Order: sequence, then C-alpha cells, then structure tokens
Amino acid sequence: MTLNNFNLCPDPLHYAAYDWGLETLVNGLARDLKLGQYTPQRAELVRGAKNKGLSRPLCFLSTRDALVYKAITWSARTGLTSDAEKWVGFHNSKEGDADSPLVDDNGDSFDWFRFWLARQGSLLEMVDDDTVEYFVESDVANFYASIRLDAIREHLHARAGLEKEVVRLCVQLIDGVMPRNDYSESSLMGLPQEQLDSSQPIAHSLLAHVDAEFRPEGEMGRYMRYMDDILMTVPTVSDGQVAIARLQRSLETIGLYPNPSKTQILTKDQYLHEFMVDSQAEIDRISSDLEKQTPRRAPYNKWTTEEQWESVRSSSDRHRLMDPRPRRWSRVTGRFYTVHREIGMDDWWCYWFEDIENDPGTAPKILEFVRSWPLTINTLYDLLELSKRYGMLYADISILAAEVIATCPNAYDEDLWAEVSRLCRDEFSRLASLSPGDLSSERMAAAWLIASWKFSDWDSRQALIDALPADLSSVSPIRAHALPLVAAQGVVPITEWIAVRPGLDWETTLTAEYLRSLEGGEKEAILSALKLTRARLQLAPQRFTVLPRSIPLLDILGRVAPNDLAELAPKTLRALRKNLARLRDERLEVLVERWRP
Repeated sequence: MTLNNFNLCPDPLHYAAYDWGLETLVNGLARDLKLGQYTPQRAELVRGAKNKGLSRPLCFLSTRDALVYKAITWSARTGLTSDAEKWVGFHNSKEGDADSPLVDDNGDSFDWFRFWLARQGSLLEMVDDDTVEYFVESDVANFYASIRLDAIREHLHARAGLEKEVVRLCVQLIDGVMPRNDYSESSLMGLPQEQLDSSQPIAHSLLAHVDAEFRPEGEMGRYMRYMDDILMTVPTVSDGQVAIARLQRSLETIGLYPNPSKTQILTKDQYLHEFMVDSQAEIDRISSDLEKQTPRRAPYNKWTTEEQWESVRSSSDRHRLMDPRPRRWSRVTGRFYTVHREIGMDDWWCYWFEDIENDPGTAPKILEFVRSWPLTINTLYDLLELSKRYGMLYADISILAAEVIATCPNAYDEDLWAEVSRLCRDEFSRLASLSPGDLSSERMAAAWLIASWKFSDWDSRQALIDALPADLSSVSPIRAHALPLVAAQGVVPITEWIAVRPGLDWETTLTAEYLRSLEGGEKEAILSALKLTRARLQLAPQRFTVLPRSIPLLDILGRVAPNDLAELAPKTLRALRKNLARLRDERLEVLVERWRP
C-alpha cells in the first residue's frame, strides 16, 4: 500500500485474524445475509486534508461491511455503467499517473504534449477544435456527502439490475455505516467515500442524466466527464454561461449543485496553462524513459543515465521557479516527488515540509517521498510538528506522519531509536488525552503507539502498555492496536487482559480470538503469523520488509513456535539485507536477528 491509498484504519494484525478465521467468517456472513439477520456497524470517519482548513470525510468500513458493500457494487457495476458514453469514464487521468506504463515513443520526434492530451479522454479533440475558444470546467459541490439516500435507492432500483432485496440491503448498509449527529434519524454524510472505492459506480452513474443533457456536445467532442469533474468547450463566454445554467438545472433534479469556486470559463490558453499541460507532458516523457531503462526486478531505484538525471533536475528546477504558480502547481509537484522518489534524487528534500504547508492535500504523495529516505532526528522532529500542527484539522496527516516513522528506512543508531521511542510515546499520550473517547483522536494516537513500539526496548514497551488509558471504549482504536502488543509483551495473558476490559467490538474480538489461539500454539494460527513475518516486497519504492503491525508476532512466535521462527528468521534477514542502502531498515533487522539461531 502506498500512503496515497488512504489506508488510514489498518487492521491491528494486517488481517492475520481474517486469514486464520476466513472460512468461519464467510460462512457466518453468508448465513446472516440469507436469513436477513446481517447488521452493519458504524463506520469510522477520518478527516482527509484538502486545503485552507477544508477536509473530506473519508469513511472506513469494518472489513466485514466492506466485503458486503464491495460484493453488491461489483454485482451492480455492469448495470450502472453499461450504457455510459465513450466520453464519460471511471478512470481519471487528468493529472496523469507517474506510475502507469506508457506506450513506446518514437524518439525525439514524439509529441508528448499531444500524447498527454490524448490520454485525457476527449481533451486532445477539444484542443484541436478551431471553432471553440473557451473551456468551461466545473464539479459538484461536496459531491459524495450531498447525495441523498432516496436518490440512491431510486437509482439502484432503476439501473443496477439487482434483486429488490439486494437493493434494500445496499441502502440499509449505506444508512447503517454512516455516522449521525445529535440522534438524527438519517445521516447527513450522503454516500460513503470509503477505502475500496465501492461507492464509485453508484456516484458515477448517478450523473448519467447530466451526460444525457450534454449528449450533443459529447458527440461533437465538446463535453467529457470523470465522476463529478466536468469539462466542456464553447465558442463564446455567453455560450459558456448558458452551459453552466444547463448544468445547474440538471444537477438540481437530484439535489446537487455546481461548486461555485471551481466553476469557471477560461480561454483555451488559460486552461492549458492552469492545468500545466507542458509540465504534465514532460513528466510523462521522463517516466517513459525511466520505464524503458529499468529492469523488471526489485528492490531497485529506477536506472538513470547522466543525461536523464540532468533532465529530471532541470525540469524540476523550472517547475519550482514558476511565478506565478498555476492552480494545478501542487498536484504536478506531487508527480515530481514521485519521480524523485523512484530515482533516488533528494534535491527537493529541503522543500517537502513547506510544500505540505502550502497544500496539505499533497501530504500523501510527499510523505511517500519522505519515507523513501533514512529516518534522521530532524525528520523525526518535522513529522512530529506536522502531527501537532495539523492533526486536529486533518487527522490523516498525523496518521500518515506516524506511518512514515514506522515504515521508513533507518540506520543502526541506538540513540536515535531511543529518541524515536520516547517522542512517539509522548505524541501518543498527548493525542490519547486530547479528547478521551473521541475516535479521531484515538485513531491518531493508535498510529503513534505502533511507531513507538517498533523502536522501544522491553522496558519502554512495558511503560507504553502501562500508559494505556484505563477507560478505553469497546470501539477504541487504541484498544484494538494494543491487543497484539500486550500479547507480545507476555506479562499479562491475553485472556486476563481482555477479561478486565470487556465489551470489545466484533473485529477486535476476532483479533483477540486469534491471539488466544496463537498463544495456545494452534497450527493454523501459527501459519498465519509466519506468513506475515516473512519479508516481502512492499511499499514504494519496492523493498523487502515486514510491516510494523506484524512485528509483535515475532515475540509471540518466539514463545509458542521457536523452531518455526528459528527456521524463518535467517531467510527474512537475508531478504531484508538485499535492500538498497537507503532502503534498509536496520531496526527491523535487529528485531528479526534476535530470533536467528
């Protein structure tokens, strides 16, 4: 998973409990669905940064609910999208994708400007049309959150091709997982913007009537849409105003409205400048060169010649010096950070904190770059500052900062490790005490709990467990993520620890049952743990690693299956040491080496 995947509510054991109990889980879930006894649980919201204090409510379903919701929307996908026009698409390439493979070019003569336009649906056709001078762009204000449940129900009945019972189930799930304020009868959050994009086919197809309104323009190559991002071309400004009025009336039929701040009429040259087409095309050219040069094996940096290196540097410098900066500058900046991460260029290291300050919405891509370099004390301080400055505005930034610390490379430095342990423990305690019982604060605190644990020695880990709040609720993320740590420490049996903290939610109960089985030496539980403590190629750039929430399993395996772990540890260690120097996680290597015979 990359940080840009918004995997902000990870399972406490990287789904080891699901791997162990999958057959029982699926059979029970199928039974409940068939008998009409299935009940979803409230989802967890994490505020994701946009800009200027604004955030998007990212909705994280329980794994059980996510599975049901994904199955329903997958089944409905064909019915919802089968009659979509060719100029309407699911897959947004507006800002490009530095990680996607590109077609072979024809050397210096290849026109990357036109190639980038051609990848954006009808955009090349729009630019080539000499009869139009203006672009009209718009999107829907607060799109997902503004979609009404009755509109979803009617739409699914009319378009999804599902049996009525399945439509009722889908509507019940959406209504059941979305949070409510002040005991309201229905949620005010609309359609969940969740971790698997299961809502996407519903949201996308809800605007099919807008496409029908603009079908003549679409057939002429003057209209295109991705989700709620709408782009049209018109001959005059007055024609643009008429088009906006048509769009507004069409959206109002289902209670939606154009976003005033993003609805505008631009000249063709203004549009190409604002969307930085030259820069986007240049990044595509660079990415294509790197893709052809790099072998299909990992771990690696993408290979560069001296000429390519200088090309990246000069393009990056031109981008950095732009004044004034176009509206899409920050998004294109994120693409440059991706290229720098892939080739191991650190020229922009001095800018990363400032760039997140200027546009917090770019944090996932920029922090992905940050965690591709070894952790230093200064980086640690900067990441802590991000959490303290922005955590209460954008919970995702605090969570991602902690994830960077927990997963980034680091050199052998016991003083640094001790400082990481202490400062992360302090941040955990600060966040846990901010608003006791508030899931957002506790979700952030849980991320810092994991970061502190990884770098702690035995005594510090025990101090961390002793510092856990005593009155954690049944749905507390801190409680869920502390369970494996308590089991790993081995001072208090997991059964006893749970007994004095009753009322665990469904998923945490599954984790607890798995840990009990693992502590009891059950074969299947041991096999699930061994899978997760085997080094695999993960993260970006690809590197051999064991993800941080799997690390407590090492201590448990060391007690209940020492021979199995003794056989696995040398293999894991050899893989970890294959990583490039800047990608080695020597703290993790020390934790694994402890179990090598």
